[in-house]
Amino acid sequence: MTKVLLFLAQGFEEIEASAFIDVFGWTKSVDEVKPVEVAVAGLHEEIRAAHSLTVRPQYLLSEIDLDEFSAIAIPGGYHDRGFTEAYQPEVLEAIRKVYSNGGVIATVCVAAKPVAKAGLLAGKEATTYPLDDGIHVEYLLKHGAKVVDGDVVVSDRIITSTGPATAFSVAFKLLEILNGEEDVEKVKKAMMFR
Repeated sequence: MTKVLLFLAQGFEEIEASAFIDVFGWTKSVDEVKPVEVAVAGLHEEIRAAHSLTVRPQYLLSEIDLDEFSAIAIPGGYHDRGFTEAYQPEVLEAIRKVYSNGGVIATVCVAAKPVAKAGLLAGKEATTYPLDDGIHVEYLLKHGAKVVDGDVVVSDRIITSTGPATAFSVAFKLLEILNGEEDVEKVKKAMMFR
């Protein structure tokens, strides 16, 4: 079965994480769709989200065999609420490992920044959260990304996006890359996306 690693840092945006969980959860409920397993991991046994949710991930990142995963999905979050841990060496190494194994990297909002810090956006088109006086865009530029205007940008197996409103678009794009457009359409129909 295809497996996606969903990495949650402290301060992650709830809607951004739940889009991946829900879209891929539906792959196991819709007839004639190839199921995709999501494994939720973090650096702590409890992770406090950006707003009011606290979650217990299934795994600590250190317990994961990264060779089992076809993709890593990373929701963005609030840096002042702990999202800075997404730049930790073990997280950057996980991103690099999944990518070097031929996997897909899917990010929402500012989660493009750890991917840039991991060295994977240099020379590639990407986007990120454009507000906050452009500090996130500047970060990508500083790390060699070609920042382009677009809600969701795909470049060489890396998906980046502008903000929380794009979470479902990113999840569906990841499903399309892993399973194909036909499975996306079946899941969208079941979820009442039009």
